[in-house]
Amino acid sequence: MIFDLSNKSFAAAKFVIPLFLLIVLLILSTLTVSFIEKLRYGDFSYLMVFIGGIILFLLVSFIVIMLDYPFLGFENLQISLTDLPLQLINCGKRFLIITNIPIILLALSLAVSNIWLIKMEGFRVQNTLGILMGALFIGGFFAVNLTNDFFSVDTQALFYIQLSVNIAVTFLLCYFECMLISTMFCAVASTRYKPAADMDYIIILGCAIRRDGTPTPLLRGRIRRAFDFEKAQYEKTGKHAKFVPSGGQGSDEVISEAESMKRCLIELGVPEERIVKEDESVNTYQNMAFSKKVIERDCGSESCNIGFSTTNYHVFRGYTLAEKLGMKVKGLSAKTKL
Repeated sequence: MIFDLSNKSFAAAKFVIPLFLLIVLLILSTLTVSFIEKLRYGDFSYLMVFIGGIILFLLVSFIVIMLDYPFLGFENLQISLTDLPLQLINCGKRFLIITNIPIILLALSLAVSNIWLIKMEGFRVQNTLGILMGALFIGGFFAVNLTNDFFSVDTQALFYIQLSVNIAVTFLLCYFECMLISTMFCAVASTRYKPAADMDYIIILGCAIRRDGTPTPLLRGRIRRAFDFEKAQYEKTGKHAKFVPSGGQGSDEVISEAESMKRCLIELGVPEERIVKEDESVNTYQNMAFSKKVIERDCGSESCNIGFSTTNYHVFRGYTLAEKLGMKVKGLSAKTKL
């Protein structure tokens, strides 16, 4: 590259942008192949979310630069140092424009959902996270718009301050939007993944039971999903799987969630010897961790294929917690009301 000190610009700019686009395209292609492989093998994790988010932003950036390239004004084959970051900022702003309406609608729906949740369950910090997220997104849009006119400021110091704020907020908004959209996609994909019929154990993640000790409809859906999968697996391959109902006894529960699930499985016709109960856990992380120990004791030194059954909106969380514990699992998605 030839740099002109007199006007602080690059000559041969017609090679800079195509080279940059080529690099973006190569990275985009590599990450896309990796993402498809993870989808294919059911490797759902935060790494998959991160890859998906980067793919989304690079794809939009590539399209924006391609559309803008004929209008960048390279008559003298020069582009200034300022033009390069501004071009990248432009990619970010165009991305925000494309996603503006959907994200604002999502922010509003999160707020409404949380208000309804607070009304039904009472005020808790975790019940306000959707309102906070929505406020941050809308606040970010206002911050970008307020700092857009950095060229009109009086001093150079103020120019760089306003430019830095604009870049930072644009980047953060784009980053979190990409990751949010990617998370939503991965969460839905994890519920649609169809595991192979070769399970040795199926963990059933617990949740609250009724006062009389019977499973709630939500929990019964998880039990039924595990039962139906195991039944179909046996009919297809002749291989039975053991059930691992997982869940301790809450202060307001007459029996443990695991015992409630065990009784339900026996009612469905599952022999007691194919039920390995875990009744000490009090949250989803412990469901996975304690079930892992139960399975290791029951399975011995042999490697086992493990599945877990939970409600559809909860499947991706199950994958991420299992990953933290070094468990290779496949999720079974049970339907629930909208």
